[in-house]
Amino acid sequence: MTFCVVGINHQLAPIALRERVHFKETDIIRGTEILVSESTPEVVILSTCNRSEIFFLSTNPSEDLAKVEAFYGDFFQVEGVKPYIFQKMSRDALKHLFEVTLGMDSLVLGEDQILGQVRGAHLTAMELGASGKRMNKVFREAITFAKRVKARTHISDHPLSIAYIGVKRIHGQIDLDNKKCMVVGLGEMGRLALEHALERGAKIYACNRTLNNSQKMQERFPAIDILPYDQMLNGLEEMDVLITATASPHKVLNPDQLQPRRKPLYIMDLSMPRDVDAAVGELPGVTLVDIDQLMGEAQENEQEIRGILLGYRDVIEQKLDELQDWDAGAAVDPIMKSLNERCDQIAEDTLNYIYRKTEMTHNQKRKVDKIVRSALKKVLREPLLQLREMEDGDKKRAAIEALEEVLER
Repeated sequence: MTFCVVGINHQLAPIALRERVHFKETDIIRGTEILVSESTPEVVILSTCNRSEIFFLSTNPSEDLAKVEAFYGDFFQVEGVKPYIFQKMSRDALKHLFEVTLGMDSLVLGEDQILGQVRGAHLTAMELGASGKRMNKVFREAITFAKRVKARTHISDHPLSIAYIGVKRIHGQIDLDNKKCMVVGLGEMGRLALEHALERGAKIYACNRTLNNSQKMQERFPAIDILPYDQMLNGLEEMDVLITATASPHKVLNPDQLQPRRKPLYIMDLSMPRDVDAAVGELPGVTLVDIDQLMGEAQENEQEIRGILLGYRDVIEQKLDELQDWDAGAAVDPIMKSLNERCDQIAEDTLNYIYRKTEMTHNQKRKVDKIVRSALKKVLREPLLQLREMEDGDKKRAAIEALEEVLER
């Protein structure tokens, strides 16, 4: 069995294509059933917003890699997908799984979400009966390794999300708990900032040009209030924090629009081009942080995380060596079972011949039975034990392949 992966991810494919080959929960169930029925006995499907990847075991990798590649286009009825598909097998596929699980292959380097997604994909495969002893071993090792690295390095304490860094910076200056925070612009960046501020206990007021977008956000987060866009300036008088993340080509806030402050106002401008005129930050009682200031911290964090993760590449290689050694050892088990079955059959034939040619009591037959079976298994035991303990992985795999070929004849 060879460990393989075929997939599409953010490294190669645009989001428009990734959306079309995304496995929903029902797709994972149906896709797994199809793949298992087509000679890929163990399958794990990992599908996130940034990747759609199929990990599987194969007895005929070159043929099965092509089959799984064709499966994408057939299953989703999508043309032109082939140039964006990657294939890996054996050690390269194992390494890919470890790097994905650790967040080394993520759009946001070192992010935590992928670890839970890999774990969830594996659990689903086990529930579907599509992940057995060998696949379970590989995924558990990758998940355990990623958890251990994150616990040791605390890389999750170095966020790369601009929205998270900005909210964390504001929270470092004022405790956001029960503070009034207006979020203007509810796209991806605005939503992330809203979530992070809400997690820190802020009272959120969603403000968007399109009222329907604010209402949808309130459905998702019932604790927030909606502030009509035309009341934004009046509403600012009561706010402690303003977060802007619009797509407006014009300034949303200029110095002459802001009334003299009764209490401090912290402004985080996450837009590009900027929503807030730089002169606003010079007004008394106003602190303004823009995306360039936050980007610098994000880049520093990314460099630090990249250095930490790259430092674990040698450790990953060691883990891959251990896995391949384990896999080679596990491959001895079915050979031992097959040879033992051969020994039992030879023993049966031999004993039946002896019993036909001699007259023995029941006790004599039992003794002869024990001697014959023990002698046959003793012949096999020593070379098989040596094979299991062989340290040279390439020689071990070559010996196993030779034995498998002999047994098939």
